[in-house]
Amino acid sequence: MAIWLGEAGGIRLAGPSSERIYTRIEPGDVDASINRFTFADDRLSLITGDRVWIRRVDDNDNPVGILNFVSASGWGDNTQYPDGEWFVNVDGMGGIRLFTRWEDAVNNNKSVAISLSSISAGYRVTYEIVQGSEKCLAQTVGWTLNTDRDVADFTSLGDNFKQRMSTLVSGSGELDCFFDYAPRLCGNEGEMPSMFLHRLALRQEIGANFIGIFLLKQSDSIPLTEFLNPVEKKKELFYYTQCVVTAVATELTPSEPIHSKITFVTTGPIRLFFDLPSDYLLQEQPPNDKVLTESGFGVLLETPE
Repeated sequence: MAIWLGEAGGIRLAGPSSERIYTRIEPGDVDASINRFTFADDRLSLITGDRVWIRRVDDNDNPVGILNFVSASGWGDNTQYPDGEWFVNVDGMGGIRLFTRWEDAVNNNKSVAISLSSISAGYRVTYEIVQGSEKCLAQTVGWTLNTDRDVADFTSLGDNFKQRMSTLVSGSGELDCFFDYAPRLCGNEGEMPSMFLHRLALRQEIGANFIGIFLLKQSDSIPLTEFLNPVEKKKELFYYTQCVVTAVATELTPSEPIHSKITFVTTGPIRLFFDLPSDYLLQEQPPNDKVLTESGFGVLLETPE
């Protein structure tokens, strides 16, 4: 019999794609001296670590001109385009800086922030969140994931026993982690601080959705009293589902660590996998600068328009 300990588990989070939001950027919104900008309205729904697709469009939603408040160094081929994808750092006043790497964005590494340029006239832009790679949830104490199936009663008059049939499946759960605001290392990739989920719960226009990978067994872990062959040892055992945050609580007790307790419900299928984790690949191929980037399940091929 194999006995598993919970120490090989954990959770990874990924942000799903969002709908498109329309706004404007004006000359006064860009401070090129510190590579910081804001949008012209108060509907900003971005949080630090988001991977954002920004486009310059006309009134008919067609790409037009170039995104000239971002310098040419913001693109891999040093050529400005009407659109681009970057990771963002959002400060307490709603100011935004753009970064190429997620780790630099969450740490607000200003020395490598993408350079911005002043503009002489405002124009219409759109922004939307695109799905990023999975990140471990920092300082996780434990998690629960409940799966429930509704049952409908179809007993007929005269039946001697209750007749029931299974219907829809739903899920819910809770995350418990030490409150943390700074990203740390999780293997070779950064951890998502619990502060991310606190901010996620407050996001209005785009919503508090996330993709959850709930790990029961990480790669290279083995059960007690049982030896696994090298292939089985590499496999991960995990639930995969889309979720929405319903409540965030902060538990504070004097002289005790501060806990974050996040409750959620699932919004789609709940799948259980026991398989090899995805291989990650990052590659740039001139002259079209095709980029293969990691996304939790599969490889995403993107080309500039």
